[in-house]
Amino acid sequence: MAGDHDLVRRTLHEIMDDSWRSYERYTAPLGVGFMVRPGTHYGPDVDGYEYTPWGTYHFADRDGVGVDRTRATGTGFTGQYPPPWSEVYESLDRCPDELLLFFHHVPYGHVLHSGTTVIQHIYDTHFAGVTEVAAMRRRWERLAGLLDPALHARVAERLDEQLRCAEEWRDQVNTYFFRKSGVPDVHGRRIH
Repeated sequence: MAGDHDLVRRTLHEIMDDSWRSYERYTAPLGVGFMVRPGTHYGPDVDGYEYTPWGTYHFADRDGVGVDRTRATGTGFTGQYPPPWSEVYESLDRCPDELLLFFHHVPYGHVLHSGTTVIQHIYDTHFAGVTEVAAMRRRWERLAGLLDPALHARVAERLDEQLRCAEEWRDQVNTYFFRKSGVPDVHGRRIH
C-alpha cells in the first residue's frame, strides 16, 4: 500500500506541478492575453476582444504582433513600474521573452533570447502544450485501480476535455498567426 501512495503522490505532482505552464503554452504565448471568447472566457477567439473598447491585446497584423507599451513609442505603461523593472520592460533586448508581446510590438521574425523566432515560438508552444496535456492524461491512466473508480473516471473525463481544448487552441491560434504572418512552421507540422 505504501508504494501505491507514493505512486499516486508522484503522479499527481507530475501532472500538477507544471500544468499552469502547459496551459499557458497553448493559450498565452509570450505574454499575449485575452484571446478568449468574449462573455464566457471559454475557448479560443484570437480576435475576441481585439476590437472592443477595452481590447487591443495583441495588435497582430501581417508585419508583427504585440502591444507597444513603452514610454518611448507606445502607451507609456512600462513607466508605471519602478526601476529597475521599468527599464527592463522598456528595453526590447532586456525584456523577458515571456512578457515580450505584452510590452512590445515586434516582427514575426524577431529572434527571442531562446534563439527562436516569435512566430516559431507561437507554433512550438502550442504543439508542446497539446503534447503535455496528452502526457498528463496517460499519467492519470496509470492510477486506474489505485483510486476510487468514480473519482478516477471524473478526472479522466476532465483531462479528456482539457486535451480537446488544447487541440482547439493549438489549431485556432496557430492557424490565425500562420494566416497573418504567412510564415510556415519550420518543422512542417500541419497548420490549417
